[in-house]
Amino acid sequence: MSHSDADLHQVMALGAIFQSAALADRVASTGQCPEDQARVLIEGAMNLAPASYADVFPSVTALRPGLVLLRDALSGSQDKTPANARTVGYALALMHLSGRLRRDSSLMSVLRNRLEALDAQRSHFGDLASTEFCHRLAGIYVDTLGTLKFRIKVQGEPNHLRNEDNAARIRALFLAGVRAAFLWHQAGGRRWHLLLRRQRLLSAAEHFININ
Repeated sequence: MSHSDADLHQVMALGAIFQSAALADRVASTGQCPEDQARVLIEGAMNLAPASYADVFPSVTALRPGLVLLRDALSGSQDKTPANARTVGYALALMHLSGRLRRDSSLMSVLRNRLEALDAQRSHFGDLASTEFCHRLAGIYVDTLGTLKFRIKVQGEPNHLRNEDNAARIRALFLAGVRAAFLWHQAGGRRWHLLLRRQRLLSAAEHFININ
């Protein structure tokens, strides 16, 4: 099946949404997070003026975990585990939160200004997946997306959720997921596509997954 640019762009963004959701659940459940998988998401979220989707996600292979989760969810082959159910729930919640943000232009402006100010200090942090940088992103999340009435309820182990570094990483991942959901919508993505255009999206996801 040939793939349109719109389908490919939507699937890249959807893969990032699912990867953000899965990593947030992993932090909440285990206190662990593969930094390489988080880094591609955070770096994408901090690319505020991309010339193309390749600028946002230059390494599709780094999104492979999220793309596999997306493929399995679309195909119905996903194992019926609590972790997978939470991941899908978080992914849908990130899409909804992004929609709330799009309808609030003043909040969007504040969020962009805060991210631009943080981006200007990027050289002071080095690794964008660092705990320190995640704390800064988490602060932005609380001050912007955290003010919306819709809240994402995180499930996990209480001892991991009480850890401030874990809480910051979860919020940073959610912010990256909202950014990806915003890009998905910009590429023409809509919730109903997940049902009525499932085969097209599934084929595009397989295309990326099979890239070596």
